[in-house]
Amino acid sequence: MAKQHHPEPGAIEALATMASSTRTADIPARAMEQAKLIVLDAIGCAIAGLGEETSKSVLGHVNEAGGADRCSVVGQRGRTSLLNAILANGCLVRVLDLNDYIGGVSGKGPQIGGHPSDNAPTALAAGEAFGCSGADVLAASVVGYEIFGRLKQLMDPHGVWDEVTVSGLVAPAMAARLMGLDETRFAHALALGIARAPTPAIVRGGHVSAAKSIANALVAQSGVQGALLAARGVTGPLAALEAERGLRGLFDRGDARALLAAPMPDDLYIMRANVKMYPCLATGQAAVAAALRLREMAGGDIAALEKIDVVMADYPIVRKQQADEARIRPRSREAADHSFNFLVAVSLIDGEFGLRQYENERWFDPQVVALMARLAMTSSADLAARAPGAYPCQLRARHRDGRELVADVPFPPGFSRGGLESGVVTEKFMAISAAHAPMEARAAIVEAVAGLDRAASLVRLMSAARFDARIA
Repeated sequence: MAKQHHPEPGAIEALATMASSTRTADIPARAMEQAKLIVLDAIGCAIAGLGEETSKSVLGHVNEAGGADRCSVVGQRGRTSLLNAILANGCLVRVLDLNDYIGGVSGKGPQIGGHPSDNAPTALAAGEAFGCSGADVLAASVVGYEIFGRLKQLMDPHGVWDEVTVSGLVAPAMAARLMGLDETRFAHALALGIARAPTPAIVRGGHVSAAKSIANALVAQSGVQGALLAARGVTGPLAALEAERGLRGLFDRGDARALLAAPMPDDLYIMRANVKMYPCLATGQAAVAAALRLREMAGGDIAALEKIDVVMADYPIVRKQQADEARIRPRSREAADHSFNFLVAVSLIDGEFGLRQYENERWFDPQVVALMARLAMTSSADLAARAPGAYPCQLRARHRDGRELVADVPFPPGFSRGGLESGVVTEKFMAISAAHAPMEARAAIVEAVAGLDRAASLVRLMSAARFDARIA
């Protein structure tokens, strides 16, 4: 009998080996702590998003669709199916654009690497559905972040496909780990997930639609469905990442197989995750913090500031955003939360920055418009050098009494310099969830997350997340 030829395993099989063989016990304690804080932040973002119209529509659909009483939906007493929970909670986490962001550094400065906590609902729903320990759920999250980061490296950031495409491998990998699939079925779960994942970049471009809020949830939902089918023996296209008629052109900025097969490094991707303290773009976090600090230095008397310079890092992306006419004079919520002019002006006027600052179309408020026009946008290479990996900001103002006031924020609150600060993340959680969650529910969630690495299951955490939300 002729010897049978077995081709070398491809990128999907190599990834399945890496993701399934990484033991929970091998995940460093610092990464598990980081994962806990990210879970807390994601749940806080979900609670904050309960009142949004898109959220109400998605929750209405989920409640109407019904399904097995298996998984929790944040802010609702009842439970739903695994796949419906991923859709509902995925929308809630993402709808306000307030969840985590990843930082990295390239030759052109820091690079925004997406929002990997979009997939926190997948880890929580799968962990709840399959009775997993808190530690296993956290470990699945750490592995998911690593896959997310590696796939982002392989994608063209300016291409036609959106970053949520990577969740077609991240979500089934998380689920397959928590389901305990063997390596073969694990690989087929990945193949089934990625086969339906490619998402066009228009979901977050042009006239931004509600698709931006649910794009990742839909990919994750489909990916976990792939894992459920693979568990029953359904197979997927294992050569999807290499085949000419597959996705070879999507993940082509490097050796996909070598990168995805590499063991977990000491410098884990999850440690680069930052939390947004303010509901605006990542590059504007330090600008808001600097504006709040400058207002305090001026004793709240903004009218006494005769000249205000907004100095930001000299990076191409920052200069492009500073010069964007749609951002200089925003005419919509989407433009306002990406406008340095609006963010600085309204923070100086109000002395705070949260969701309330977008009410009543404040970007058209004559006082805000007048202050936006007075701001002088500049950039500095020295500022960039002092805060590598961040998007720093410095506000320089001349007071009418002759003083020069300088509010300098090299690293914004919530920026991870080797790890997130527990107090900062908890403060954000309590603030953004206050409108919709009673104090006892918020306190119970914080306490449950703190002990998640020692919890035998997610029962305590997800029970705390099921409360009667206050929604207007």
